[in-house]
Amino acid sequence: MFRILRFHLRLVVAFVNKYRGVILAGIIMGVVTFWLIPKVLKILPKFGSTNKIAIVGRYSLSDIPLSIQQEISFGLTTISEKQEILPGIAKSWSVSEDGKIYIFNLRDDLFWHDGTRLKSRDINYSFKDATIDYPNDSTLTITLSEAYAALPAQLSRPAFKFGLIGLGGNRVIKIKKNGLYLEELKLSNGTIYRFYVSQNLAKIAYKLGEVDILTDQIPGDELEKWPNTETIPTIRYDRYIVLLFNTPSIDKSSRQSLAYAVDKKRWSPRSYGPISPKSWAYNQDVKFYEYDPTKAVAVKKLSQITISTLPAFLKDAELVKSDWEKFGIKVQIIVGDVIPESFETLLIAQAIPIDPDQYHLWHSTQITNITRLDNKRIDKILEDGRKTSDQAKRLLLYKDFQKYLLEDMPTIFLYYQTTNTLIRK
Repeated sequence: MFRILRFHLRLVVAFVNKYRGVILAGIIMGVVTFWLIPKVLKILPKFGSTNKIAIVGRYSLSDIPLSIQQEISFGLTTISEKQEILPGIAKSWSVSEDGKIYIFNLRDDLFWHDGTRLKSRDINYSFKDATIDYPNDSTLTITLSEAYAALPAQLSRPAFKFGLIGLGGNRVIKIKKNGLYLEELKLSNGTIYRFYVSQNLAKIAYKLGEVDILTDQIPGDELEKWPNTETIPTIRYDRYIVLLFNTPSIDKSSRQSLAYAVDKKRWSPRSYGPISPKSWAYNQDVKFYEYDPTKAVAVKKLSQITISTLPAFLKDAELVKSDWEKFGIKVQIIVGDVIPESFETLLIAQAIPIDPDQYHLWHSTQITNITRLDNKRIDKILEDGRKTSDQAKRLLLYKDFQKYLLEDMPTIFLYYQTTNTLIRK
C-alpha cells in the first residue's frame, strides 16, 4: 500500500515539474478571471433580458405611440417634471418680440442611428401656417403666421430623419408589418412591442405568453389575479376624470349646485381644475366645490338629468347618480362604446395638454370645445395666453383662466386616473 502511494506521489511531482509553467499560468488566469468576469458582466449589454410589451391600436410607422417614439429619439426641446421647457436637440432658442419667429440653435454632438451627423435640414416638423428655414447646418428658423407661445412645448415631440431613424439611446433593429400596420417593433435594448387591435386580444396574448407586460390597464382587471403577475399602479397626473356639462342646456347656477351635490371625497387623488398640479402654471387657489347640501339648493329646480359615459367609467357614473338622486333628481345613465356627439352631461377621461394653453378645449370658437362654453373673459385670456412668450406673464394669465373656468363650472373635476401596469414575474 505504501509503495503504491509513493509511486503516485512521485508521478504527481514529476508531472508538476514538467508542466509547472502551464499550471502556474492556469492558476493566475483562474484568479484573474474570477476577479474580472463580474466586473465585465456589469458593463456588457444584457442580451438575455427581453421585455415583450403589448400595445393596443392600429399604428403605422408614421404614427407610433409617443411613449415608443421617446424611446427612440427626442425633440428640439424636452419637458421637465414641472412641465418646463428644457433643451433637447436645440441647445438654445430665441423668439422675436411679436412671438412669430423662433430661432433654434442645434447641438453639434448628435448623430443619427445611421451614423450621420445631425444637420438642421434633417428636422422637418409639419405645422399648419408655419414655414421652416435652414440658415445653416446648426440653425433652424420657424416663422408663424400668428404668435403661438406653446410652440416650444409642441417641439418636444421626437424628431426622426426618415422612417424610425432617431437620435436616442435605442435603435429600431426589427420591424414587422401587416400591410401598412405594425405587428412588431424590436429595439436595441431588447424591448419588443407587439401590436393588437383590441384590449381583449392584448389580454389573450398575455395569457398565452406572447407578451409579458400590459400597460395602461384600468384597476380591478381580472388579470391582476393571474398567476405570477405583479401589478404596478401609476397616478396619471396628465389625465383626469371629469363630468362635462352641455352648458347651453344647464345654466350656471344649476351646474354649480350639481357640483356641490357630488361627494368627491370618495375619489383619490382629487382633481380640482384643468391644469395638472405638476405644471408650473397650476393654481391651487380656486373653488374646490366640496360636498355641501346647503349650496346645492338650485338642484331642486332640475327634475331629471342624463349622464352619458363609457363602460370603463360606469361605476363613477353610478356614484354621481346616487348623490344627485338624494336631491330628488331622476338620473338616467347612458353607456356607449364611443363618445356621443350630443349629451346633457358626459363622464369621461380627458388628457391634459403639456402646455397650459387649452384654447382648443374651452374657447367658444372651437369645435373641440364640447361643453360649448361661451365665456368672453375666458376667450380673451386664452387668446392672450397663447400669444405671450414671457412665462411670468403667462403664469398670471393661466391662473386667472383656472379661476374663471371654475367659477363658470362647465365641468365637475373628479380625480386623476390611476392605471396599472401588469408584469409577468
